[in-house]
Amino acid sequence: MSGATFGRKTGGEVATPAADPALAARRAAFLAEERARRDQPPQAREEFGGAQRTPIFVREKSAGTAYLLWFFLCSLSVHRFYLGFSTSAVIQLALMPIGYAMLFAGSDAGLLPILCGSIWMLVDVFLIPSMVRAANGRIRDNAVGTIFA
Repeated sequence: MSGATFGRKTGGEVATPAADPALAARRAAFLAEERARRDQPPQAREEFGGAQRTPIFVREKSAGTAYLLWFFLCSLSVHRFYLGFSTSAVIQLALMPIGYAMLFAGSDAGLLPILCGSIWMLVDVFLIPSMVRAANGRIRDNAVGTIFA
């Protein structure tokens, strides 16, 4: 039996290791190689086509930095971008210009988006600690060391 029939039916019979000593030897070599690879320490394993994976260090987010960004750049929602809440940051960022554009166009309804955006920015003072915890939790969950270890 040749190597081309590895595990395939040939003429009504199934190629098994018991029927072919060469097949049994190849199977044993393959299993020994896989056991040796499995027993290597995680640092020495080669993942993804031979490239050795090393954990990528990502610094956790700081509440102090978020508060500084909120204090100085609150109207631009930079604190939300910093913490990874980009969708709500874009919405918050858009409220003020929309409100001012409506006011300049002569509509008093522009006060509503400005008021909502201002209250939301003040509420962010109390939301920053929980947003920092959520951002750091996402960083830990997506860390390479916990995925490939």
